[in-house]
Amino acid sequence: MRKLLFDESGYVLVMQRPQIFPGVETAEKELTPALPVKTVGAVIETPSCSVPHCCFYCAWCGHPVLLPNDRIGSPFGNPDARKIDARSIATVCVNCNHISSYSMFRACQGYDTRHRIMHSPNSGNTVLLNWLHCVEDSCTARVPFFLKIEQGVSPEEMEPAKWLWDGLTCASGHRIKQIALDPTIQLPLRSSLGTR
Repeated sequence: MRKLLFDESGYVLVMQRPQIFPGVETAEKELTPALPVKTVGAVIETPSCSVPHCCFYCAWCGHPVLLPNDRIGSPFGNPDARKIDARSIATVCVNCNHISSYSMFRACQGYDTRHRIMHSPNSGNTVLLNWLHCVEDSCTARVPFFLKIEQGVSPEEMEPAKWLWDGLTCASGHRIKQIALDPTIQLPLRSSLGTR
């Protein structure tokens, strides 16, 4: 007996009963020799997932600085996907301790042709520490300062007193005012603009 089934496109699917051929099961058993089973010590792997990261290159030492795009609010992505409105961001390079501003917009200070979005495994925690302002009173550009805290390192162990503020600027090129940063105090990603 045949069953007629119709799919969404209107094509007819003809299906028959499954047929079992005699002797196939025994022939398969005869062809496959029994292999000895070895017990291996348990290997525990931590599952890792690659997510989009902003890959910036330190202007001082050339070391790559990776920040997860979604954790920094996607400031350089599609305008509909952005959680923050910033022309540049600031972070510290773990290799040389310089704080630098980075941008993926061509007309902004901190732009480099090497900066790109790339997929990388997510590690540690990326937090917003503060919104930095420049010395120019008429400039409305604010620079969010993000810090990536690696796994196994507590915020109390970070040493912001050793971070170097040389040449840190806003997106327009004005010098940023140096302020005290505390890695234990973290801000929410979305906040009101507020006044300067």
